Amino acid sequence: MEFEIDVSGEDISSKNYTICVANKDNLIGGFKFNEKILSILSSRFGQEFYKYKKSRKGKSAFKIRLYCLVIYYIFKNLRIKGEISLRLCRDFTGKDQEIKENLKFFLEQKLGLDLKDRIFFDKLSPESNAHKYACLMRMDTKDKMNTYINITQEEFEKWLIR
Repeated sequence: MEFEIDVSGEDISSKNYTICVANKDNLIGGFKFNEKILSILSSRFGQEFYKYKKSRKGKSAFKIRLYCLVIYYIFKNLRIKGEISLRLCRDFTGKDQEIKENLKFFLEQKLGLDLKDRIFFDKLSPESNAHKYACLMRMDTKDKMNTYINITQEEFEKWLIR
């Protein structure tokens, strides 16, 4: 089963930044960052509460980890089993290898999904479900869509703390 992953928003640390996982059969899940969770995560990162150094490289690694954690929790919520392939929009230039390593750990080792190196980075078509729904979810100011998952601070921090 092939899934596409896209984001909508300026930066993962900005309010309403949305990450969407979707396939062509309308199996869709997404997460939208809100001010509260961003404030807590950013503050704790700044206090070096997490295993990432307060540096440019550390901040980049922290953002990649957040991105991959959201993808992990979306797939956990979707309860997918078996073989999958991923087509990710190139939203983190130069970070393909870090993303692959994180996703292999979370999706293969933790969820038992079979990726077999089927993680590809591309520019997604504006017609892809992941692209369309990422934009729709970001613009959904009332959070009325049924595609959202909830991720708590504790669930994030389970994988961020030293």
